[in-house]
This record gives sequence, structure tokens and C-alpha cells, in this order.
Amino acid sequence: MSLGMVLEGGGMRGIYTAGVLDYFMERDFYPDGVVGVSAGACHGCSYVSKQLKRSYRINTGYSQDPRYMSLRSLLFTGDYFGADFAYHRIPDELEPYDFETFDRFKEKMPFYAVTTNVDTGKAEYFRIDDMKKEVDIVRASASLPLMSRIVGIKGKRLLDGGIADSIPIDFMRSKGYEKNIVVLTQPEGYRKGKNKLSGLIRLVYGKRYPKLAKAVEERHIVYNRTLDELRELEERGEVFIIKPSEFIPVSRVERDVKVLNRMYKLGYNDAVESFDSLLKFVQTQPRKV
Repeated sequence: MSLGMVLEGGGMRGIYTAGVLDYFMERDFYPDGVVGVSAGACHGCSYVSKQLKRSYRINTGYSQDPRYMSLRSLLFTGDYFGADFAYHRIPDELEPYDFETFDRFKEKMPFYAVTTNVDTGKAEYFRIDDMKKEVDIVRASASLPLMSRIVGIKGKRLLDGGIADSIPIDFMRSKGYEKNIVVLTQPEGYRKGKNKLSGLIRLVYGKRYPKLAKAVEERHIVYNRTLDELRELEERGEVFIIKPSEFIPVSRVERDVKVLNRMYKLGYNDAVESFDSLLKFVQTQPRKV
């Protein structure tokens, strides 16, 4: 039975996911396939190359660096998260990415990233086979509207995958992953509200990309429906959910290292606490309905 893993986004709140994945790496625990959305895709990169604490070092080590994220970067490059610095300088020079390990395991553990097509407002799913050449897929997945330039890939114009599919459980099930681990970045009881910037997004993008604006306006509806679906799948033994066991206020563009450290440790500790139950989940057949 194929085991998948779904990694939600959430901007800098996603460092929770880095904590979860670091514990999994310490335990040499890997699924048969991984899909990441936005920050989830970024943290998933280090997981599928088996680089322990790489995501942690990047997010805490460069959170104060204006080349990594800043209003200055947004003003001068069009990207709040500096595209060249984050997706080239860091993996090529400062915190080298292990392309060789990624290549060695990419068939055994396929890695997918989710983006949103700004023309259709629908999700576009990409399997990454060459991380060096296809890193812009990860960049597109994490390119937030109003804070990033639209990324062009294979003739498609793309932005943040979380707009169209924040928690791509249906995608993984359609790929044949019968059981899935889902790592969320919001605690129990969370329900997404309407985007407070949807009016501004419609003003900026609506004339040229009306379907994108509509997807932003309806995102909370789709997201909350997915949470309901996850609850049903969890009851049937088809998904195992790991999510923050407590609420920690973390901005999508959080730069406070103390806050980031706290969120990271929460992810790590939640993974420790749930690991035995996770192993039982992996070994148990889903309940037939």
C-alpha cells in the first residue's frame, strides 16, 4: 500500500513543518511520495534530499537578511522573498542543496509541488525531476499574490499553490497513495476566514486575471471543505494528521528568530509525541466503507 505525505504551506509558519520533517529524518522515516504547497514545498525540498536541519538553518539564519525577505526586496525586485537569493544563492552557495541525493531517490519517492494558474484559477501540479533546473516550480508554489511576481513555467503563468489547493489530499489519492500523512500548520479548531486582502487582490489582478481573483475570494470555502474531508478520511484510517498542538502567533513573514524557534520546536515535539501512533497507522489497513 502506497504511503503519501501532504505538506501544507503557511509562509514562515511553515517552520513547524521543518520541525516535523527533521524528526522524521532522524528516525529515517520516508513515505513513497511527497507533495508540498508553498512553504510546504520549500521545506519538502530538504526532506526529499535528506538534509537534516537545512530548512531550519535557512529560515532562522536568514530571517533578518533583507536579501532573503524584506520590503526592500519587494520594491526593487518585485518579490518580498528575494527570488535570486532564496532559490539560487542559498542552494548553490550558502546552504548547498544535495542534488545528488535528490536524484538518487526521486523515483522511489516522487516529489510534487502545487501552483495556481492565474489564467484559470485552478491548481497545476508538477512532479519535479531535476531540482536544479526546475527550482522555479518551487518558487512559483510559494509566490504569494501582491508579494511576488507571476512565474512563467511551460507557457503557464503561476502563483502560490495555496490559492487553489492548500491541502492537496485529493491529488495524492488520485496518484494512487492510499494512505497519507498530512502535516498542517494550523491547530485543532482552525477554520479559514475570507481573505481580508481579496478586494485589493481583485483590484490589482481582477481585470486581467478574474479567475485568480475569484479563486482567492473562494479559497476559505475550499479550504474548510477540505478540512471536513480530512476528518472523514482520518476516521476511516486513510489519513494521519499532524498539526500544532498549541497556537503560536506566527506571521506569514515572521522574522523574530525566537518565535521561529518556538514554532520549529513545537513541530519537532509534536512529531515525537505522535510517532508511535504514526507507525501503527502505517501498518494498519484502512477501514472499508
